[in-house]
Amino acid sequence: MEFLLIWVLTGNFLDSGLRFDEAGSCYASAQNSGMEMRDLGMAVPKFICIPVAKDKELKLLIPDTPRSNFPFN
Repeated sequence: MEFLLIWVLTGNFLDSGLRFDEAGSCYASAQNSGMEMRDLGMAVPKFICIPVAKDKELKLLIPDTPRSNFPFN
């Protein structure tokens, strides 16, 4: 199992391309990136770290009008 960092930008989901062996590493990386963005005066996006089986493809299911904060399959 690995953890994928997903950025949430104004309702859109962006795969960061970053995978981690542990959830804590994923969370820490997102927090550190957020602090760097804040230091540069940028707005910090929300994020989520989701577990993904290694070597499996992740499909994002995003409806026209999102009803769920967790649209992953």
